[in-house]
Amino acid sequence: MKKFKANIITTLFLVLPAALSAQNSENAYGIKFSEIVNEAYSKGVFSGNVLIVSDGKVAFETSIGNADYDKNIPNTSGTKFQTGSITKFFVKTLIHQLADENKISMSDNIGKYLTGFSSDISGNVTIQQLTDHTSGFGDFLREAMNPDELRNLKNISDVLTVIRNEKLNFPPGSRVQYSNSGYVILAAIMEKIEGKTLEEILKERIFNKTGMDNTGFKVVNTEADGKAKGYLSGQLGPKENNSDMNIIGAGAGGIYSTTGDMNKFAQSLINDNRLLSDESKVRLFNSPLFPVQYQNWDEFKRNGRFAIAGGAPGISAVFGINMEKNYVMIVLSNFDQGSAEEVSQRLSAVLNDREIKPFSPPPAKVIYDIIKQKGADNFIVNYKEELSAAGVDPENDMILLFAGREFLRENDADNAIVLYTVYTKEFPDIVVAWNDLGDAYLLKSDKDKARKCYEQALKIRPGNKRAEESIRKLNQ
Repeated sequence: MKKFKANIITTLFLVLPAALSAQNSENAYGIKFSEIVNEAYSKGVFSGNVLIVSDGKVAFETSIGNADYDKNIPNTSGTKFQTGSITKFFVKTLIHQLADENKISMSDNIGKYLTGFSSDISGNVTIQQLTDHTSGFGDFLREAMNPDELRNLKNISDVLTVIRNEKLNFPPGSRVQYSNSGYVILAAIMEKIEGKTLEEILKERIFNKTGMDNTGFKVVNTEADGKAKGYLSGQLGPKENNSDMNIIGAGAGGIYSTTGDMNKFAQSLINDNRLLSDESKVRLFNSPLFPVQYQNWDEFKRNGRFAIAGGAPGISAVFGINMEKNYVMIVLSNFDQGSAEEVSQRLSAVLNDREIKPFSPPPAKVIYDIIKQKGADNFIVNYKEELSAAGVDPENDMILLFAGREFLRENDADNAIVLYTVYTKEFPDIVVAWNDLGDAYLLKSDKDKARKCYEQALKIRPGNKRAEESIRKLNQ
């Protein structure tokens, strides 16, 4: 097995401002922060950068792990990370800028700007509903698309073609449901109004104004100078990076940045009106997704709390502002599995005098160990109870995939079959699970059962190339 070297960069915790120096030692917070980050790294659940700013000054800053584990390139304070869905907050900022300039109205229907949607959608879904996640649109990435189709999506117009075929999950405005598709539509509307790409609009209206010189946007995840490679940290064994994955942002994601640049964005929103008026900033920070709604800017300046997270394969990020305790927290990671959220929750616990829970190993390792230590029969019968007891979400099918892939990598056919049998029972529509189960049966030379698995994969997704190729080889 290939082993990855990792670099731990010197941690900076300065003399903490008054807001963060309540403990006996002025460095007590910084020491605790450092312990949390180091524990997360040592358990294989975090690689990335952390920045905490209080009263506009750096209170804690650290980099840990590698930006590129193959080349042993360390993360530094200047490393750029994908931010995932934090991009939506930038898009929402742009929408409110256009509203401030009377270029749009939040009550406008999308049919005013975009064609190709059915009349019941174009005449009823508003810009306000898109920003609030109340439009009824869902997630274009979850639509039943062939992977080859996904690879052909290169710009926002391409993605919009897919979204036009979506059916609404509920009548517009009737309830709240997080939506990636809605923010792609917002991006397309802005491109239409401004006559520029979203990348150009972001640079002109936000990045340049705030001095975010190390921040950029790409519709599809691509390499850039100084940008960390993302790694699938839930996997066991050698970490796979996301360089060859067609991770589509298109306005729902796509921004990459540094912790320092993200702080520039935060400080501008808190302290000046270069980006938005105070009234629009209140609308920016309010959302039906959040439990607290602020009535005016003075209230937010006194008591406001805001946090948004982003994630995708090899991506995890958190951007938080706490006006009551007067700090900004930014955690950017090139590991996935919610690694930035796991770290930020524990850092916040320190700042708010809450219990700090120890980090657990990656969930896939928990599953792997349960099967290895307690046996296959126990896992089949007590799958959900075992995972819940270990603090692992039994509804997350990806952790089953990662554990199963490790058994296949070890040629452990018996345990792989046990795991994928549970996987396909609990998640019968996951094509990759049926293909992997077929591969596990082939390790046992059971061609009949393998064939049935590949045929089931094709039944779920006709034309699946992996299943077709596997059956072709069986027929030789």
